[in-house]
Amino acid sequence: MGRLGTFRSTCRLGLLLVLAGGSEAVVMAQSTSSATCTVRIRPREAADYDLSTEVTIQGAVEGWEGRSIRIRMAAGVLRVDTGAWNTSGLFQAGTPLEILASRSVVDGRQRFLAREIRHAGGVLMIRDAFGAPIQAGSL
Repeated sequence: MGRLGTFRSTCRLGLLLVLAGGSEAVVMAQSTSSATCTVRIRPREAADYDLSTEVTIQGAVEGWEGRSIRIRMAAGVLRVDTGAWNTSGLFQAGTPLEILASRSVVDGRQRFLAREIRHAGGVLMIRDAFGAPIQAGSL
């Protein structure tokens, strides 16, 4: 099954229309049907990465801060978390990059988690297509 579990199952789908009036509720219609659906279970290590909030960040490397790369954009500087990857030896300051990242808000501050770093020499994969981290140096 690999890192991602895929299961086929029969799902019960239902529709219930309820009208409420005062303290009474009246069921007007009820319909159920069955369908085959696919359920994908993402690995636990991908839990902090939300594919639905992915954004593309374009800018130039300004520097590094811990395990984050600072990207200079027209609107200011963004910190993008690169996980276990130390990118300070890979890119020089001023290098133009395009980063695919998930955006979230933690403690009232924006947080960006990198999945791909695109540069003139290719693409550095930080996380797989489902958001699970790729171990630094494993490619």
